Amino acid sequence: MNIGRGATQQSSAPYNRRLVLDFIRQHGAASRKDIQEKVSLSPQTVANITNELESIGLIVSRRQKDLKTRGQPPIAFEINPDAGQSIGISLEPGRASGALVNLVGQIDARCEVRLQGCDRAQLLAGLLELVASLRRQASARLWGIGVALPGPLGDTELSFVGPTALEGWKDLSILDQLQEATGLPLFHSVDSVAGALGETLYGVARHLDNFFYLHLSVGLGGSLIVGRNTYRGADGNATEIGHVPVVPGGTPCYCGNQGCLERYLSLHSLAEALGMDDGQIRTSDLLSRLDDPNDQALQQWCLQAAQRLRDAICMIENLLDPQTIVIGGSAPQKLVQRLVELAQPLHRSVRGRPQPELPRIMISLREEDCSLLGAAVLPIHELLSPRLEGVQRDDQGEAQAAELLGHRAGAGGRRI
Repeated sequence: MNIGRGATQQSSAPYNRRLVLDFIRQHGAASRKDIQEKVSLSPQTVANITNELESIGLIVSRRQKDLKTRGQPPIAFEINPDAGQSIGISLEPGRASGALVNLVGQIDARCEVRLQGCDRAQLLAGLLELVASLRRQASARLWGIGVALPGPLGDTELSFVGPTALEGWKDLSILDQLQEATGLPLFHSVDSVAGALGETLYGVARHLDNFFYLHLSVGLGGSLIVGRNTYRGADGNATEIGHVPVVPGGTPCYCGNQGCLERYLSLHSLAEALGMDDGQIRTSDLLSRLDDPNDQALQQWCLQAAQRLRDAICMIENLLDPQTIVIGGSAPQKLVQRLVELAQPLHRSVRGRPQPELPRIMISLREEDCSLLGAAVLPIHELLSPRLEGVQRDDQGEAQAAELLGHRAGAGGRRI
């Protein structure tokens, strides 16, 4: 893992604070000496930052134990789990799931509401009900609301198109209404980006610098992490892998193309194969059916989906050369494991050499919580994850960083 170097300019203070916080989070606990050596900041800078972060409650200090040293054992700093919570919302066609998450990634409360149709008033009422339920259970400062939703977003031909997207939505102005009604800062992102951030901060990828995140849910998305930051592309919709045609003349896709990967590898395609709607997939006996070799419809879908997964893994590796590919999303972990097993042996690729310490595929341990956790990460991502471009932000960016670190009150929502 590469540790970023601290910057010395006065304008880089937010970046250095995030760098120190991210180092402490990755290691669980870290002394000032550890931070100085690995992050390359001066002793005085590290002392100033840790004092500041401790004074506003974001970190706590404890004496290290069982160290054979003379005198007082050194002090180690840890992220304070009680320093705040955020609300994560995962939007999928027909439902919104919510969770209250603390700064170390623990889910303290959950809520789910059904969303029917595209009527703005009904949708907003459902989201407000979800937020109100979680807010009543909050026990610490609320950093804000994070919303993860299926992409692509923005003014593209594929936005809000098809049953795996928020079909019928015109734009995301309802999120502005949600922020105004709740008075909380609100951030939103494509679900695959949110899931990748969740894995980076709290999941199996927490010690990785470069990986590809494959988001297997109602639809199929992807996100490339480079240097612990998401590669967004020109308009924020990079690595929209679900709509890459992989079968010439294949199944028509709602995007207008044929043979798109998502038409073979997604919960929606599974529901189609089993003659169900998407909501029934979540309430069916799917996991028990996986163990029935006589369930021909399910077993046949798994075989063809695994074939497409094998192709996708090879394509991702040859194009992007990530350290590994992490598979997460709302698909049940048992189903993902079955697909990965059936996809063996994987195709030869630039990542195909033996590397037992880091497999080519890693499965998220958060199972269906991946999207929720990723959404909840959004309000605190700026706080816990250093980004070099933060050094070059304008005054507004500096003000937002200060707000996240507790220096000023205010609200504001944006896409990250």
